[in-house]
Amino acid sequence: MADNQGTFGQRLGHALEQQLDDRPLMWGAAAALILFPNTLLGALRLYPAPEEWPNVLLAMAFVTPLVFVFAKPELTMFLSVPPAVVQGCISYELTFGNVVPLLGLCAIAALRQWRPTVCWACATLLAFAAHRWASRLKYWLALDPAERAPKTVVDWTTDVFPELIAWVVPVGFAALLGRVVQMQKQRFLVERQKAAQLERDRALTMELAIAQERSRIAADVHDILAHSLAVIAVQTDAAAHLLKHDPAAASSAREAVEAAHDAAVIALRETRTLAHAIDSPVEEHAPQPTLGQLPDLVRSCDPTGARFNLVSEVDLDRVELGPSSHVALYRIVQEALTNVLRHASEDARAQVVVSEVPGHLRVEILNDGPTISIDDSRGNGLSNMAQRARSVGGEYAAGPRPGGGFAVVAQVPFLASEVAP
Repeated sequence: MADNQGTFGQRLGHALEQQLDDRPLMWGAAAALILFPNTLLGALRLYPAPEEWPNVLLAMAFVTPLVFVFAKPELTMFLSVPPAVVQGCISYELTFGNVVPLLGLCAIAALRQWRPTVCWACATLLAFAAHRWASRLKYWLALDPAERAPKTVVDWTTDVFPELIAWVVPVGFAALLGRVVQMQKQRFLVERQKAAQLERDRALTMELAIAQERSRIAADVHDILAHSLAVIAVQTDAAAHLLKHDPAAASSAREAVEAAHDAAVIALRETRTLAHAIDSPVEEHAPQPTLGQLPDLVRSCDPTGARFNLVSEVDLDRVELGPSSHVALYRIVQEALTNVLRHASEDARAQVVVSEVPGHLRVEILNDGPTISIDDSRGNGLSNMAQRARSVGGEYAAGPRPGGGFAVVAQVPFLASEVAP
């Protein structure tokens, strides 16, 4: 069973509460109809003679205010308590209708605060006491004068305490029952609010997770496609230039076209891998790129090695980094080289330097040629690189070099530093 739905009793109580709130008069009328035949039959049994039928009508007068018990419980009390005093003056017996003040008191205790509950409880006790003493006075006046033996001493044990118990207990029970119902209602309301808040928090968490996943996918797509398309554009331009100005350099043009073809194949494979990862469980994901693939990445940008080169002071296949750090640095290098292809001049050179600093692995992508545009504000490249570095606890910096060109520097902690508390 779902947590936000609660137990069966809680859901049933909520459904009843909703019905009472939506149709209070209808449910009050239903309660009156249930009590009406019992009260009528009981009154006719007590007062069968036609001359006693006013007592029957008075007994039925208790039932009518029950219609308002859920909508206006104060009105129910106001219309049912006074007849109790009148009933004591003309009759000795109680009927089913005498429970209506108790039901009204219970409704007030359940729907109102404690002060109205106390006031109406006291009024009910006074009315019932007046009913009892009025009936006893009527009985005493009906006796012959000789039988009216005045009682000068009041026996509290037989005269007072039984009367108090007879009315205090039911009145107190009705008020207590109403308060218990109100406390349960408030507790259930708090639980519903907590469940609703939990559901909102869960939905917000899911939305944030979806937004983060979208951002990650967008960054991956940007890195893969932008890099590969830039390589393809550069290599095809180089091939076209060679074929146009130096027809004898067919082999160099062929190498450029093959490099473009390889870049397209790699882009297609990585795009398929990304699409498969979106729809597959985590354990089925294809291996992510690592720093050991940096030589292939640099070679894909410049197959001849004349413009781009890689200098590493560490063994890239054995570097102690977590998988996420491998991916982050690989994508940073990929994006930085893409920016060199897109923004730097055709004769610009780039160097990727991988070195070790205390507790961190440092990667520098240095472009020593003049740049056409160092402001990547129109795209997501620089922001993606910064986000990738910070996502694994690393640092990132990018900007123009004093002697010209552009520099991208990123460093991430080694695996021991990543897991350290």
